[in-house]
Amino acid sequence: MQYIAIKEEQKAGKTVFIVNAIPLKNSAKALVQKIPHPLGSDSLTFETLELAKEAVTRAGFSYILPDGKKGTAIRHKTQISKDSKNYEQIIISVIKDKTDSSNSTVAAAAVSALSVFPNEETFDILFNKIGEDNDLIRKNAISGICRYGTLLQDRIIDSLKSSNWVVRNSAISCINQLAETSDIDLEKFIIPLAKTCDDSNSIVQTNAIATLAKVYQNFQKNKKV
Repeated sequence: MQYIAIKEEQKAGKTVFIVNAIPLKNSAKALVQKIPHPLGSDSLTFETLELAKEAVTRAGFSYILPDGKKGTAIRHKTQISKDSKNYEQIIISVIKDKTDSSNSTVAAAAVSALSVFPNEETFDILFNKIGEDNDLIRKNAISGICRYGTLLQDRIIDSLKSSNWVVRNSAISCINQLAETSDIDLEKFIIPLAKTCDDSNSIVQTNAIATLAKVYQNFQKNKKV
């Protein structure tokens, strides 16, 4: 379990609560939102401790309070009723359940829809689905991961070491898509990809060789800009 520290500070004579966060940007490099994250270089400010705790747990993390005590959210299955006001949690719960549908078309649609919600639980599901046998489910999971390229870069690299060759091959496909992204550290991919060129699976080898060349070419191109 990963923890995010909630810091108490005084600003303009008021007590506020600060948590580390990461900025998420769209394809036009415009800031879309910030989400709490232990490695965040940015921050979010909340007027109450309860709001800070809720934001951290909704992002899929546990928290450390200003007094050092630790806490986490207790997960309950969301009850849907006409009086429900927490629409986001209702939507996430419904979509998440459908990612395991026996109908592959439904499951693929759910994987794609879930990727809109950036939190640790979503990321865990996406990385689990890149090992699926079904092409559409797998491709939608890869696309979902690529939405958050920089944030998930280390997890993509770790997936190259999976015992499942489908996961390894999907991780390479993620890197291939991200190779054209200017705001990701392409250099971090080079050595792991070079090692994967000796993979025991010929499909993985082939994908790794082509992707390594693409990554290096774009890495060199970005250095000249």
